[in-house]
Amino acid sequence: MKDDFVSTVTHELRTPLTSIRAFSEILLEDPRTNLAERTRFLSIIVKETERLTRLINQMLDMAKIESGKAEWRTAVLDLHEVIGAAAEATGQLFREAGVALTLSLSEPAPRVRADRDRLMQVLINLLSNAVKFCSPGTGRVEIRLSAGDGLARLDVKDDGPGIDRADQEVIFEKFRQVGDTLTGKPRGTGLGLPISRGIIEHFGGRLWVESEPGQGATFSFVLPVEPDRAAGGEEGPGIE
Repeated sequence: MKDDFVSTVTHELRTPLTSIRAFSEILLEDPRTNLAERTRFLSIIVKETERLTRLINQMLDMAKIESGKAEWRTAVLDLHEVIGAAAEATGQLFREAGVALTLSLSEPAPRVRADRDRLMQVLINLLSNAVKFCSPGTGRVEIRLSAGDGLARLDVKDDGPGIDRADQEVIFEKFRQVGDTLTGKPRGTGLGLPISRGIIEHFGGRLWVESEPGQGATFSFVLPVEPDRAAGGEEGPGIE
């Protein structure tokens, strides 16, 4: 397992590094490259650098969560506020893709105890994944929030190509990606969903997916709702 992990990590790191090196060498060796080409090459270098940084950060996150050494700043959170912030943070992705995002939020806002930044990380990952698999210009994503039986439930539903039943647990394994059924090519690092599941489980919740091929996918998680007494006297953040 260790050998497989090291092999996969090495491959994932080499891919963006290869692109960065190749385009940097072109720019260095041919100073006469026209401005349009230089701009295109530099854009690729920046994107691959961002991809490499994201991969390294995700590997560090995964290692900290699995070793129990992650720092958690817990507080009582208003889920309406967190969802709104995540929708705003991913708004440009939706606008660029021409994908519509709608919110259906229960009232009053359920409150949960979690780390705001980590919960934002989960939501942004789910929303970013949903955009990737929607049809540009016509796709739709819906965030649904409900509460009952002491749990808050959040669903992120897309109208993309869906996920085969056999792949629905595979996607929560480290570095395991399922290809886009339209192109056959996987998208992402294969770490976002395992990290998201680890975050939700740390706070006593559960994260899963429901999907049928051709009918989109719904990623859902539940978290325990804070008792009403927390509404009158929210505790400040703390570190676990």
